[in-house]
Amino acid sequence: MILMSPSVRLGKTPEDRAAFLQKVKLMEVKTVTTNTPADWSDADVEEAKRFLDDHGIRVGEFSGHQGGFGSADPAEYRDAIEGHRRQLRHAHIIGAHCIACAVLIGRIWIDEMPKTFAERGGTIPAMWSEETWKRCIGAVEELMPHAEEFETDVAIHPHIITPVYSVERYQELFDAVPSPHLKALFDPVNMTGPHMFLRMTDFINEIFDGIGDKIVTMHAKDATMWSAQPISIISRVDEAVPGTGMLDYATILRRLDALDNDVPVHVEHFPELETIAGQQYIRHVGREIDVTIG
Repeated sequence: MILMSPSVRLGKTPEDRAAFLQKVKLMEVKTVTTNTPADWSDADVEEAKRFLDDHGIRVGEFSGHQGGFGSADPAEYRDAIEGHRRQLRHAHIIGAHCIACAVLIGRIWIDEMPKTFAERGGTIPAMWSEETWKRCIGAVEELMPHAEEFETDVAIHPHIITPVYSVERYQELFDAVPSPHLKALFDPVNMTGPHMFLRMTDFINEIFDGIGDKIVTMHAKDATMWSAQPISIISRVDEAVPGTGMLDYATILRRLDALDNDVPVHVEHFPELETIAGQQYIRHVGREIDVTIG
């Protein structure tokens, strides 16, 4: 079943919890995307689980992205592995559907993108090097025994400026690390370049045909394309609120609905009112095509 799963902060105080319940009520959901702060103990998570159970709410994606996964810096690499292990433990305690794992977000992204060709010495950016890709595969291999220990899926998060930028890269990763708990986070906008923009339905189907059996969660938004004014040969794909761009949500919902597992859908990156508008658009499309969204 498709489950609308907005990002909602849990918190500990009565005020935090009242705000949490108010937001859940406003958005008319029973599934949320959330995470636990670094200072939360296992006992804190157990208490939060009781609170959620008391109100009939479940956690879909446990989304505590941490930079440095697969980093060339040994300390940063180790911190990321331990951080994701902690996320898996807390996700297991709280009963989350999965955790999200973003490969190489953070410093390498910030450091590499502003460099000129000369400053880079003509070399390929590190996030796309074969050495980086092998190191990322190694990090996933190291993490998966923890996923199996805590019986929690790890959904790998894609982006065109990380090593996981295509269906083929996903397939290569799944072949290299054949764990039943290694899964895919469906985020077609993050994988879209200008050459794909006018064939988004074909691209969505290519994703499902290639790795659909691995999809366990979705980051939902839309895609628009623009170029600088008054004239520019450079076009840029950007994200937008669902319903305001080129994504074929009818095809997306039909393909998600055909999967054998639940799929939390997290409308991300927008202010609250735009998030609600995006969620309502997705629900509207679901009603039009007779696909139930929880």
